[in-house]
Amino acid sequence: MNSTTFEMTVSIEDERFVGTVGALVLQAAAYAGCESGEATRFAKAVQEAITATLEEPREHPFLPVIVRRRSGPVEVLMNGRILSLDV
Repeated sequence: MNSTTFEMTVSIEDERFVGTVGALVLQAAAYAGCESGEATRFAKAVQEAITATLEEPREHPFLPVIVRRRSGPVEVLMNGRILSLDV
């Protein structure tokens, strides 16, 4: 793993773990070289999106969340949605 390419997958069941995923996203953005304030705003937006998604009905009890970078923006994929942060 290096700062240009990484991928992590976590699955969460409820809002108790939203802060943990936010911290993971914050670390991933910082690792990719993102400015601190921008990384914090992105992590907060991801947390809000996850919270909203968890409030919706879903087929499976766990929500998979993928945090990745493939020589481009930091991306968070969940429930068919992609949030991205240019680095």
